[in-house]
Amino acid sequence: MGNNSRPPVGSLEWEKLGGPPLSLSQRLILLAGTAAVLLGDAGPRLRWSLGRRGVMPAPHPPRKIDLAGWAPPQTPAVRAAEQHLRAVASPHIIDHSFRTYCFTAIRYELSHNSAPLDREALCVAALLHDTGLFDPNRQGCFIVAGARHARQITAAAGWATPRQDSVALAITTNLNPFVPAHRYGPVAHYLREGGLVDVIAQQRAIHPDNLEEILDRYPRDGFAEDTARLVGQEARRNPGCRFACFGPIFPTAVRWSSFSHQKPPEPTSAKT
Repeated sequence: MGNNSRPPVGSLEWEKLGGPPLSLSQRLILLAGTAAVLLGDAGPRLRWSLGRRGVMPAPHPPRKIDLAGWAPPQTPAVRAAEQHLRAVASPHIIDHSFRTYCFTAIRYELSHNSAPLDREALCVAALLHDTGLFDPNRQGCFIVAGARHARQITAAAGWATPRQDSVALAITTNLNPFVPAHRYGPVAHYLREGGLVDVIAQQRAIHPDNLEEILDRYPRDGFAEDTARLVGQEARRNPGCRFACFGPIFPTAVRWSSFSHQKPPEPTSAKT
């Protein structure tokens, strides 16, 4: 059956196999999906930028979210995840992980999804999703190492297998262009959305007050340079991984993307 028998990248089956190298068809699908995400972002980004400059009507900012209700849950699993993150990761990735959690919370709140989201699982996944990059003893894909460490932490906390799977899937699918909730679960879906807000600086998706609050607490300065270093290191170590497939696309997209602390002008009503 050849490459057609390979499990989908980021799936539980893919994780069990240790994150095998991408096949040619998987590489092409990944690149096409990534191009679609970046091109899909370009139009709204341009309209938002022109609105900020007064070239066209300024867009209404998204609703402000009260992040006090999204403070990281003080549970054994979250505390263990944070302890591990701070013990192994660079300061830039630590801040990125917390920003990802905050942006994910906002994206979920703005979605008006009536289904509850497992906030504890989301927090554990956000804090651990990049920690595999700092595991010197791992074999294979860094993202599998992060998922497996998350399994150890959540198993020690007494979580049932389905909850462990939800965290693992959120981590292993995080580099996929599209992560549909019906296939991978809401934690994985929203983590991908929140992560994208940070990676390519989707400032239009966040209320200015929320953005200022998050960046003041978890600065993004130096993130692009640290990301380029880590991506290059991983691509050389695992030439069959997603980072290697992206080539310069991923670090370039991060480097070209930045948040501005300056608040846009409030949209004005048309005069009659």
